[in-house]
Amino acid sequence: MTKTTSMFVRVAMVLAFLTLLPGLSYAQSGGATEKEIKEMVQKQFERMYQKGVENLSDRIVVSSGVKPFAVVTDTGDKVKAIRIKQAEEMPADIALEVLRRSLIALVKKGKIGATAIFYTADNPNKESNAEKVLVVEMEHIFGPTLAQLVPFTIKGSKASFGDQVVVEMEKQIFNINVDEEAAE
Repeated sequence: MTKTTSMFVRVAMVLAFLTLLPGLSYAQSGGATEKEIKEMVQKQFERMYQKGVENLSDRIVVSSGVKPFAVVTDTGDKVKAIRIKQAEEMPADIALEVLRRSLIALVKKGKIGATAIFYTADNPNKESNAEKVLVVEMEHIFGPTLAQLVPFTIKGSKASFGDQVVVEMEKQIFNINVDEEAAE
């Protein structure tokens, strides 16, 4: 799964990033070029996605889904998985809201610059053979925001994934003015 996931991740990120390039033009600051910022954001998204896939690969087969968890890039450019222990006992929709609020609190404190939230949901495409989708919502402080939906089916002890769909989404974590909130 890791080898195909790695290629899958690269193709997904390249396609997603190409659709988001125009939105990054305002993100230049501190002498960094637009190209350097785009490359940095793409690398952070790729690293977070890979770390998330490593965290969910066993769980998705065992339970046909995963409780929401996040992978973040902190201000030191370190990628960390975040799981809220109490969320494991909550219904998935409540756990997702608790996770989002926790990430917003970290953003307000200036602790993180990028997030990837992983969770499974019922497949919204009723014409698909897959009943579930893996959802990965990725946001960056410099602007790019996307959601990746990957349908999957569990057969025995193996997960098979369908074709992904990448769409832009509204900001949910970085939809605050960090400077204003941090000053309070």
